[in-house]
Amino acid sequence: MSVFDARRLDASEIAADVCIAGAGAAGITLASELGAAGLNVALIESGGLSPDAAVQDLYALENRGYPIREGFMSRARYFGGSCNLWAGRSMRISPQDMAPRPWVDLEGWPIGHDELAPFEQGAVNALHLPPLETFDAAAHTKRLTPWERKMLDDETVEPTVSLWARKPRRFGGTVRGFRRDGRVNLYLNLSVLSVEVPPGEEAVRALRASTLTGREFSIRATEFVLACGGLENPRILLLSRDRFPRGVGNAFDQVGRYYMDHPRCVFGRVDVPDGRRLAALAGMPLSDGRVQIGTALSRRVQAEEGLLDPYVTLEAEVSQYAAESYQSFVQTMKVLFRRGYAGKRRDWRNQRLEHIPGMVYLLTPRELAPHLAYRASHFLRRRLRRARPGRRVVVYFCEQPPDPASRVMLGPDTDALGLNRLVLDWRLGEQVSRSVRRLETVLAERLRVSGIGELEAGGGEPRFTDASHHMGTTRMSGTPRTGVVDRDCRVHGIPNLHMAGSSVFPSGGHKNPTLTILALTLRLAERIKRRCS
Repeated sequence: MSVFDARRLDASEIAADVCIAGAGAAGITLASELGAAGLNVALIESGGLSPDAAVQDLYALENRGYPIREGFMSRARYFGGSCNLWAGRSMRISPQDMAPRPWVDLEGWPIGHDELAPFEQGAVNALHLPPLETFDAAAHTKRLTPWERKMLDDETVEPTVSLWARKPRRFGGTVRGFRRDGRVNLYLNLSVLSVEVPPGEEAVRALRASTLTGREFSIRATEFVLACGGLENPRILLLSRDRFPRGVGNAFDQVGRYYMDHPRCVFGRVDVPDGRRLAALAGMPLSDGRVQIGTALSRRVQAEEGLLDPYVTLEAEVSQYAAESYQSFVQTMKVLFRRGYAGKRRDWRNQRLEHIPGMVYLLTPRELAPHLAYRASHFLRRRLRRARPGRRVVVYFCEQPPDPASRVMLGPDTDALGLNRLVLDWRLGEQVSRSVRRLETVLAERLRVSGIGELEAGGGEPRFTDASHHMGTTRMSGTPRTGVVDRDCRVHGIPNLHMAGSSVFPSGGHKNPTLTILALTLRLAERIKRRCS
């Protein structure tokens, strides 16, 4: 791959077979696949190879809806994208997640899981995860303790499986990993301004782009892909108003609608008595990664009671002393190891200590330490019988049903490029709280019956935060009246413009989206190869 800094280029036009905007997990994976197939690829990235405050500011938005985390970097605008910040949790979408569910007003995906499944192994390989079959809960039955087996052995609950690689795939470190055949050209510090569809034509002719220094470019190609994330993909379409007053692909006012995240909350605690050892429920190492089993409502309960699909994990709670020491611990671990699952998501110097207990499950020692250190520590603690379960906090994640009123739109303020900033109006709906409270009731019963402990309920209404999983804003649909892209991730009515990433998800279940994003990306790569052959 050849790397160019657009600020230093003499030419103002770029030509390729395929132009991909956005060098995150989807864009890098797609570029690698197409370049290996012999196509000339222009990969456009707004940032550089490391973070830059001026570039990151282009992502600033106004939130008018349900509160999102303040001061938290949910997106990274430089090479590698938000996977530079990713903690590494991977979950596999199920056929039920993609199917219609009338009780939550879900029409389902226009493709079945059987069309996605052939590409999941490639996604697992790209993320360096344990084998695909380890996403099956049955593969971990022998790792469950007797108390865990009893807890999960009931028709009201189903186990969920989360996997981590030995270390998370940081796509920002893959510049040298591209094939050295010159087929992929990476253009840094170049931000897409709009999509150009000439009058009287249906296909995209070029992307307009600019550097922060004001140098404008025209990128011409046969095929175009926007892979800029669940918020920026719709923004680019909405900004492309030269030919279409509402924006490209927005004839029926669908672009930016159906915004979804995975609402999450830390809600309740459980004291696990001595002698009640937790294994998979607490998270444990594998030879090639790590696994954690969660607890979800069964499909039967969801269907009978009209509920969404939440799941819960049990995470170690920090004592007050540990909370006070935690900031120092994180800094020390980062200095010692300079890597780990946490990345650099938070400004720890300005982090208030009272926020630490609520987020500690995101940045526990197993996320911060390298895999070998975590695995050795886990082994020694078990041999020395010091792995006391102690108090666990209860962390819920819930799916969010697609709601057309939950959306992003262009606001009146502009950024340094003169582009309208986004306004986010995140809507949750009462089904989210009701579904989590139902799971809380089921969890309390299963914990008690299994002998794991008594649940101390959260009390009041759950206070949700976002999970930085931006989905649904250019959703896949059978017609342009209900979405933005067709079953092949192609914008309705625009034959050579495609979307990559979770913005195309019609629904998200409760699963972390990264594995599904890459499976869809590999499926899209096959389509583009056929179109360009």
